[in-house]
Amino acid sequence: MKAPALPRSPREAGNEVGLGGPLQSITDTTAASQRMRLLAHLRHDSITTIEARCDLNVLHPAMRIKELREDGHNVVTRLMDVRDDYGRKHSRVALYSLAGGAQ
Repeated sequence: MKAPALPRSPREAGNEVGLGGPLQSITDTTAASQRMRLLAHLRHDSITTIEARCDLNVLHPAMRIKELREDGHNVVTRLMDVRDDYGRKHSRVALYSLAGGAQ
């Protein structure tokens, strides 16, 4: 008989990202997993470099975007000034989006 699954803590539950597809562990730092999380997000909304690092645990978003483009995804980059969670201004931060919506 299999033991019942223990309830997950909020922290454990927060380590997964759904975005309309299967849950993906945000702690998986392989390049493939980072690309999957980034693409899943881009299919629903745009994202900045800062957001990708903080919210999706993608350490080097520009490289993952390059790889997505090499895989045929039409990712558009727009540079903009943004403020981080502490109110500090950052200039020329990339805002990524999929051209023409979901792909």
